[in-house]
Amino acid sequence: MLIYTVSNGLWTSLVAPFRGASGSAKYTNHVKLAILRTFLKQTTVRHLQAITPSVEESYTALAKQKGFAPESLTCADGTKAFWIGSTKAEKVVIWYHGGGYCLPPDPGHLPFFHSVVESAGGKIALLVPEYTLAPHATYPHQLRQGVEVVRHVCMALKRDPQNITIAGDSAGANLAMGVLSHMLHPHPEIPPLELDQPLGAAILLAPWASFRTDWPSTNYNAHKDMVSAHAGNMWSATFLGGKKKDGYNEPMSAPEGWYEGLDEVVREVLVLGGSDEILLDCIRAIAEVLEGVHSRVTTVIAEGEWHDRPINSALGGGGEQSEVVKAFVKSRL
Repeated sequence: MLIYTVSNGLWTSLVAPFRGASGSAKYTNHVKLAILRTFLKQTTVRHLQAITPSVEESYTALAKQKGFAPESLTCADGTKAFWIGSTKAEKVVIWYHGGGYCLPPDPGHLPFFHSVVESAGGKIALLVPEYTLAPHATYPHQLRQGVEVVRHVCMALKRDPQNITIAGDSAGANLAMGVLSHMLHPHPEIPPLELDQPLGAAILLAPWASFRTDWPSTNYNAHKDMVSAHAGNMWSATFLGGKKKDGYNEPMSAPEGWYEGLDEVVREVLVLGGSDEILLDCIRAIAEVLEGVHSRVTTVIAEGEWHDRPINSALGGGGEQSEVVKAFVKSRL
């Protein structure tokens, strides 16, 4: 695996000058993306989990690095979530991390979350749930955990739903959409989430809205992105665990009219993606669906950015999507 990844990286570095429009605009990004894409394609879920710190481990390291006292909560079902920022902050962002439902957070996840809190002057708190990774649990277990965190914050902690933003990147954005779907159409295996007011907002960064790999962008962005169709197929199959696709686990599988009434459960929605993502077409498609039922949906497609750029530590994070998220959160204080 490692030898193949290194060999592919060396080969890419040699042929990258001739990549043309099919590759990333910058040479170094093109090579790094190819190495990361190959590594994720060649590495099993179990191996990736073994070599990557858990949410709690990453959080403990961040707290030590930034000099704040670790604080967490535990929901009635046992799901833990970790606070970044003051637990007394009026505004709370619940962020479900990405990773295909199979991978722990990227090394860039929690530093990005911390930067979002800092950019808001410390006037918000960001809560990071530690949902169970597949295959240790499969759908709908993660959806149940995602719902329970929102229930705990709104009911046990008595927070005003209008001051709550649910957010996620990639599979985490899939989970955030699943929570919204559950609010609209309670999942038969999960107790309803009945709030007296709509949630304040939803942030969907690079939403994994479809598990299909026949979107045109899967092909024309294949050499520009960090993830591959092969990895996506592996992760989605592991997450589903033999269950059928539906509107809760794959937003684009929802039947027509599924999202009617979305404005009654969340006040506004921000959808973000990069022009170099293999998910680009399905991100645009789900944004169009949401725009058709909700007047306050903002869609941003950042030119030249790959999947989950703000989170991706190997390529330095940052970018337009990162700044848009921070500005969105700050403007809603």
